[in-house]
Amino acid sequence: MSTLNVPVVIHGVTGRMGQIAMAALQSIAQNRSAKIDGDIIKPIPIGVGRNSEKLARIAKQYGLENYFSAVEPAIQLGRRLNKEYMVYHCTISTGIRRQVMLDVWPFLDAGSTALFMEKPLAPNYADGYAIVKAIEQKGFYNGVVHDMLSTPGVRKAMELLPRIKPLHARMLFGYEVGAGLGGNKEYSGQRPDFNWRLEESGGGIILDMCHEGYLSKAFFGETEKLSSVARLLVPQRLSTDGKTIIDCNVEDYHALRRQHKNGAVNTSLWTWYRRVNSEFGPLEITIEGEGGTLVFGLYGLKVQWKETAPANRWERSVTGGKIQWRDFWQYEKIAYEDPFAFELVDFLQRYLRGEEYTMNAVHALDILGEVEAQYSSAAKDGVEIHCSDFLKYPKAVPGGWVAERLQGKLKGTSSS
Repeated sequence: MSTLNVPVVIHGVTGRMGQIAMAALQSIAQNRSAKIDGDIIKPIPIGVGRNSEKLARIAKQYGLENYFSAVEPAIQLGRRLNKEYMVYHCTISTGIRRQVMLDVWPFLDAGSTALFMEKPLAPNYADGYAIVKAIEQKGFYNGVVHDMLSTPGVRKAMELLPRIKPLHARMLFGYEVGAGLGGNKEYSGQRPDFNWRLEESGGGIILDMCHEGYLSKAFFGETEKLSSVARLLVPQRLSTDGKTIIDCNVEDYHALRRQHKNGAVNTSLWTWYRRVNSEFGPLEITIEGEGGTLVFGLYGLKVQWKETAPANRWERSVTGGKIQWRDFWQYEKIAYEDPFAFELVDFLQRYLRGEEYTMNAVHALDILGEVEAQYSSAAKDGVEIHCSDFLKYPKAVPGGWVAERLQGKLKGTSSS
C-alpha cells in the first residue's frame, strides 16, 4: 500500500468555509479515509488568503505548513508536489466568485487540476452561467459543495426513503441570529456581515441557503412548480466589528412550496429568526409516506412505520384523553461522520478514478435557476412559477436580464 499525495489549494482559507474545508482535509489525511485501488490518497492543504495577519494566525491554529497571500505561488507549489493531480478549492465569498475564478484561470491547467467550489456557485444565474461555460470550454473536472446531503441523518433518510414511499414533506430550518443591539453579546457576529447586504452577498437567505434545492431534488426529484414568500424581519444589525450599524436590505425569512413532478408536495421555512425547539437541531425535516414517516435532522433520525402508528379518535380528544405520541417512534442508530470530509473523500476518489461527479457546476447552476424562480415568485408575493420558466443549463439569460433580489419590494412586520 502506497500513499498518493494530492495538493489541495484552499482559496479563502481564512474564511468560515475555508476553515471548515481545512479541518475536513486534515481529518481525511489523519484517518487515511480516502483510498484508490488499495492506495491511500493524502490531501496536502495549501492555504491562500488576502489578509496576511489572519492567514498566519489560521496557519498556526491548524498547523498549516504551506500558505500564501497570492494564488499563483500556491498553485505553483501544488504543481511541484504533484504534476498529475491537484485540486483548486474555491471557498471565497459568493459575491466575488466569478471575478476570482476568471482571475485564476490563467494559472490553472485542466489536464492536471480539478475544481471544487463552494455553494452557491455564484450570486446569480448569469454569473454562474459564465463560470460553467468557462469550465466546459477548458475541460476542468469539477464539483460543488453539497454538504447537507452528506450528513449522517440525511444519508440515513435517503436509505429509508424507498420504504417510506413519500407523499408530502415539511422542512424547517433556522436559528436565532440576533441583531446584536441588545445586552447579550452572544448575539453579535454569529454570521458574517456580508449576509445582510445585497452589495456584498448577492442575495439573502433564499440564495445563501440554496441547500434546500439540493435536498428537495434528492428526496423527490424534479420540481414542477414552486411559490415563495420572503420577508425582512431584522432591518438593522450590529457589525462584527462591534461598532457599525448595518442597514439590512436582503431577506432573512423564506417560505417555500414545491410541487414535484412525482406528485410529492414539499413546504419549507428557512429563516434567521427562529428559536429552535426541534430535537434534531436547526434543521428538521418530516417526510410523510404510504409506508411510514421520517423525522430527521443532520445528525439524527426517527421513524414511525405505518403498522405502529397510533389511531387517534375524536371521542378520546373531547374527553381529555391523551396519547403519548412520541412513544410510537423508533430512533435509528447513526454514527457521526464529518459531512465535509465525506464529500471530499468521494470527490477525490472519483477524480482520481476518472469517474463522473454528478454534483458538479452544471447541477449547481440549475439550483441557481430555481433560486431565481423563487425570487421572481417572492417579488409577486407567492405567484406560482412553472418549471418551464426556470433558468436551466444550457439556457442563457435573455438580453437585458437583471436578477430579481426584491429591492424596494421587501416587506417586514409592523414591529420592524
